[in-house]
Amino acid sequence: MVAAAGCYSAPRTLTIVVFNYGEVPHTVMVAAAKEARRAFRVAGVETEWLLCAQNCTLPARALRVTILLRPLKNTPLSAGGMAYAIQCSTPERCESSYVFYDRVLGMAERAGSPLDLALGYVMAHEAGHLLGLGHSVSGIMKANFTAHDLREAAMARLRFPERDAVELRAGVARWTGFAAPVTLADDEEPFVRNE
Repeated sequence: MVAAAGCYSAPRTLTIVVFNYGEVPHTVMVAAAKEARRAFRVAGVETEWLLCAQNCTLPARALRVTILLRPLKNTPLSAGGMAYAIQCSTPERCESSYVFYDRVLGMAERAGSPLDLALGYVMAHEAGHLLGLGHSVSGIMKANFTAHDLREAAMARLRFPERDAVELRAGVARWTGFAAPVTLADDEEPFVRNE
């Protein structure tokens, strides 16, 4: 399925910076970022995931995912919500999303799913929102993941449906400013750690 990404014209590399304030083990974060990267790649988008310590500088054009232990007091969330995305209106384009570790952990445990798998797909979902995608009736942009969705993810069958993938690629092209395409080999390390 990764080969399908090559059918689309000039994939852009999207940088996503992850701040781990939820104390998620580093090995889980690395594995989750790899899962999210695979999901984007199947949709025809290359991503670079930067796993940052507290004092990391954001690249000029990067989406930001912040992992928090639990939702903040006034976070507008549904009962089953695991994350929240906002878009700032500053010239630096500081689009951010917040993923709540306690809720993702609970979902993974209830579904009998590996935590890194659940976290990776929640991060991919939130990055999709930041690129302009809304909720879909199926796939990665589905409003609430179920145990069935996570089983599909484990078998590499949870994807951005084609309509969402087209919109995702258009969002990445806008976001990256039509930068020169970069395609990483499957075995290349997609992470840069700033400590």
